[in-house]
Amino acid sequence: MASRPNILFVLVDQLGARWLPLYGHPIARAPHLDRFAAESTVFERAITTSPVCTPYRGCLLSGRYPSQTGILSNGQSYPADAPSLADQLNAAGYTTRYIGKWHLSGAPQENRWAPPNQRAGFQHFIGWESHHIDHHAGLIWRDDPHEPIEMPGHETDALTDIALHELTHAANDPNPFFMFLSYQAPHPPCAPPPEFLELYRDHDLCIEANADGAAWYDMPNWNANYDAATFRRLYFGEISHLDAAFGRLLRGLDELNLRENTLVVFTSDHGEMAGAHGLFGKGVMFEESLHVPLIARAPAQATGRRTLQLAATVDLMPTLLDYAGVDPPQAAEGDSLKGQIEGGAAIHDRIVISEYQNFCATTQSWKLATEGRTLKPAALYDIGGDPYELDNRLDDCDCGGIQATLQKALSDWRDRVLAPSRTDALELRAKESEQPWQQVSI
Repeated sequence: MASRPNILFVLVDQLGARWLPLYGHPIARAPHLDRFAAESTVFERAITTSPVCTPYRGCLLSGRYPSQTGILSNGQSYPADAPSLADQLNAAGYTTRYIGKWHLSGAPQENRWAPPNQRAGFQHFIGWESHHIDHHAGLIWRDDPHEPIEMPGHETDALTDIALHELTHAANDPNPFFMFLSYQAPHPPCAPPPEFLELYRDHDLCIEANADGAAWYDMPNWNANYDAATFRRLYFGEISHLDAAFGRLLRGLDELNLRENTLVVFTSDHGEMAGAHGLFGKGVMFEESLHVPLIARAPAQATGRRTLQLAATVDLMPTLLDYAGVDPPQAAEGDSLKGQIEGGAAIHDRIVISEYQNFCATTQSWKLATEGRTLKPAALYDIGGDPYELDNRLDDCDCGGIQATLQKALSDWRDRVLAPSRTDALELRAKESEQPWQQVSI
């Protein structure tokens, strides 16, 4: 393996780990991801640092928490003065490419051009700002705001075609490449090709103990109005379609003889409630929203393994830079996961923090969520014994020790990351977010 491998980072939008067969779902079909997992390292518990699109992306590219970057909600732009992952890799001699949904160039949040000065340093950029409501009518831009490229067919297939084309250029580049491929799928409203929707025609998908079959998905602006069963058939169809596209991407990597020197990472920004607890969307601290897939195949890796290492979004920048032989910025948070990807022992006493309209501290098997952006506890769950979060143990005297541990972790984290210069702005955001922690974000 060369000292500086290529990096292919595949980010899908709104895919919870719960909905994949490699994380135990008995009905979902994703054979290409299963095969990829069999030759990669699967993180059993990866927790998003912020369960919503823009704050997650800001965290990923900066290596810092939303409270540190100020990117606390959708529709914000990446700070011009914040060093990014692309900046670090550019300086190290990488050719950096971004393809797909961006969601970091501010308002308006729509299918539009993302200006070059709002692309966080990526050298090559083929993308759009945010949401394609119709997955069969997607537009994508290079460097001319007046000349969008129509993506034929379903955007998942079109994005894969673009990525494969760009990989041929990357394969002939004397510099190592970092390619960030950002799919919108399976973000609703879902419209999978018929052959993938057909896979779930005769299945009851509302099978979990917390599934609410009576929950109704109503998004008039998205022309979406149907029950939880219909939502799940469409959503699972998108997952299987995305899986097929990912399989095609991996085949292209092999055909270009790039596999032996390319780190491949597959993950998602956050999950999807899909009717669990009667909710749809994300933005909450339930498992369906927080727990995301994270699968990494090191260069030349052929043997699969699963790790109990608790991982978080803030770990991804240090991990990718570690593989590139680059020190992360001094202000970056998180820890490199390279050792665990390559078979090292997991650190079992770790606590990771998530934030959005609430705060949450998570261990391998416990979780404490707060009321709004305060330290007042709202829910305590034993994820190991109660994976569907049906029993709030907050008032259980037998859980006092773990509750105290998690509350201290949250308090210490907040004291450290909430810099005085951001106090006023964050307090304003907090007032806007004073609502029950179960609120969901579409």
